[in-house]
Amino acid sequence: MFLSTLINIIVAIILILAVLYLLFRLYAWQQGNERIVMLVKRHTPFIVEDISFSQVTLTCDIPFVNKGRQNGTIMDLYPRHLMPEEQFDGVHIESWTMDVSRPRHDGYWESVIIPPRKGGTVRLRVIMSVKDGNIRKELMNFPDMPIDIVYQVVGRSDWHISKNRLVLTSEELEQAMRQ
Repeated sequence: MFLSTLINIIVAIILILAVLYLLFRLYAWQQGNERIVMLVKRHTPFIVEDISFSQVTLTCDIPFVNKGRQNGTIMDLYPRHLMPEEQFDGVHIESWTMDVSRPRHDGYWESVIIPPRKGGTVRLRVIMSVKDGNIRKELMNFPDMPIDIVYQVVGRSDWHISKNRLVLTSEELEQAMRQ
């Protein structure tokens, strides 16, 4: 009789713990997570920020938003321009990003916390330097250049890396150089 009662109490405790665990998991699932999205299709046109005989600096702004239900932190964000030497070797290219609301000019991305349903703007800076000659002449045959925007995000769950692609087309470059 004592053993039967003890087993019933242990089973009841295990069932209560299981129900509490399931309720906790349901609550955590309902809370959601962050979902930061770069809206690269809504980027502003590239503009010439600075130009000299041998170098041009282009910038554009890319909006982003946290579509999730929790705060999200962008820990790191950087561009990766994809212009192999075999395709176009006349220009040296550098690129970097910064948060428009907290400008920095050293190429370092400072972490930023994004509340749910809020966002911000990333400024992409592309610096093109000619190896020899005039930058305007060298950029006349510039091909379309993909630029990956890579960002590391953390929220309620483990950190993850996301990537979106933006393309600096030859038409966009030509239009920016005319202004």
